[in-house]
Amino acid sequence: MTNKQKQAKLAKVMREFKAGTLKGSDGKPIVSRKQAIAIAMSEAGMSMEGKSDAYVDAYVDAMCCMEEEGEMEEDMMDESLGERRCKAYLGTVRKNKKK
Repeated sequence: MTNKQKQAKLAKVMREFKAGTLKGSDGKPIVSRKQAIAIAMSEAGMSMEGKSDAYVDAYVDAMCCMEEEGEMEEDMMDESLGERRCKAYLGTVRKNKKK
């Protein structure tokens, strides 16, 4: 699976979660964002090992944001993806420090 396909799969699963149609293996709807992210990363064949929760949240937010804006073209993924991921990560870290 290419990186672009993984990102598209991740965005698809997160859209299902937001719509309330994402179901677990037991058939019950998923209500936890962390559980939805774990399912999305698993289906996309990605790993959260060695990554902080804040980093993973920021990555998922950046991927979903890009998917919603329709910016999944190859030329937009190089520099702007890194910048978006960094900004989203820093925003999440700041939010967590306030708690």
